Amino acid sequence: MMIEAVLEIAEVLGASLAPVFAEVADWRDRVEEALTRGSARVSEFDETIEWLVAPSLDDARPMIGAGFVAAPGYFEEAPWHMAWWLSATNGVGLAGREGSLRRLVSIENPLDESFHDYTRLEWWRGAVESDRPHLTGPYIDYLCTDELTLTLTVPVHANGFVAGVVGADLSVAALEGLTDGVLRAAVVPMVLGTASGRIVAASEAAVEPGIPAQRLGWHCDWHPVPGCGGTLAVSRAA
Repeated sequence: MMIEAVLEIAEVLGASLAPVFAEVADWRDRVEEALTRGSARVSEFDETIEWLVAPSLDDARPMIGAGFVAAPGYFEEAPWHMAWWLSATNGVGLAGREGSLRRLVSIENPLDESFHDYTRLEWWRGAVESDRPHLTGPYIDYLCTDELTLTLTVPVHANGFVAGVVGADLSVAALEGLTDGVLRAAVVPMVLGTASGRIVAASEAAVEPGIPAQRLGWHCDWHPVPGCGGTLAVSRAA
């Protein structure tokens, strides 16, 4: 009976969360097609990325940033390149001012003291090394969101090479808005977590996102959330 309750919650959560993952997978397919055609300048390719992701960055969605990050050297004219857009609700760099849809300003010159090698970061390594969707966090993303974030990344291939990753930054606060009602309606205490066992949301309000479930002394029996590529799972909180 307990297993049935957990699986039912997983199905309900999947109905809300799987469309986000399907959308990023669709971007991957479209970007791979565009890159395989080749010949376009980086500026034209960036316009394609904006056209793909901008509709998903409206105020009602959990996505607060999205785009494409190129593998170093893939673009000859821009060896380090990020084409990443931020939603109006994304407060990074605004210092409290009202926001709008805008492109993330990134330092792409490796000689600049403010340059960051993104290939060292988990959202890059996890997707590229596993060659599958990867969910990083929850963590405070000081580069792209300035808030508690989950970053979903999916590897992109073109002509037999890893060309980069497409991805989306998901606001944990917005995701809690989608999941809290479901979790708190469960007949037993429930928790939504990542594949690495970090808590995303829980039926108990006192449980903070980002904490490893093991740190709370829980021994979770995780069940995958359908449609999320194995990156999210639910368990009884015990």
